[in-house]
Order: sequence, then structure tokens, then C-alpha cells
Amino acid sequence: MDVQHTDLGDVRKITLAGRLDSAGVDLIEIRFGALIVPVGKHTVVDMTEVSFLASLGVRMLISTTRALSRKGAKLALFGATPPVMEIIETMGFNDIVPVVASESEAIAYVTE
Repeated sequence: MDVQHTDLGDVRKITLAGRLDSAGVDLIEIRFGALIVPVGKHTVVDMTEVSFLASLGVRMLISTTRALSRKGAKLALFGATPPVMEIIETMGFNDIVPVVASESEAIAYVTE
């Protein structure tokens, strides 16, 4: 599991790659939160390279979204592959964390 970040003006972009299963979450959870929450910027998360999403990955994304919300910022995911999107929809997770198709849609969502 890999996590990278860039800033797009007032929006932080996080790029995830690999499997968000228990092993993957163990590798990146602290860094993921540290890249997002203390900064307090609106954040978009690129999911195009995430091949699997387990409940621990969902928990990580929800807890980070809630912590960021307490700072007055939003988080949105984009680019989920069909298998990952199926997991997101089955769990009803997209009711808590918005999932859109593209980076531009994610940026528009968080900055509206």
C-alpha cells in the first residue's frame, strides 16, 4: 500500500495505491491521517489504483472524513474501480463519504 500527496491550491490530493485491507491499512493509516487532518484543507482522494477495499479501509476513510469535518473541511473520493465501487455501495459508505467519478468533480464537491 502506498500513499502520496500533492497540494492543488487550497485542496490537498491524496493518491492511494494497493489494497486497503488489514495489512495495507496498517502500513498507511497513521501517515494518511497525518497528511490530512492537521492541515485541515479540503481533501480529494484518488482511488484509481486501489484494488481492494476492506472494512478496515472503510473505517480509516470514515474516521479521517469525520476528523476533517470537525475542522470545517470536506473530503471526497474519486476514481474508484468497479470492484471497489461495488464494496462502497454495498456497505452504504458513500452516504458518509462522497464518491465521484473524476478529480474535477471531487474538487468541485469539496470547494462548493
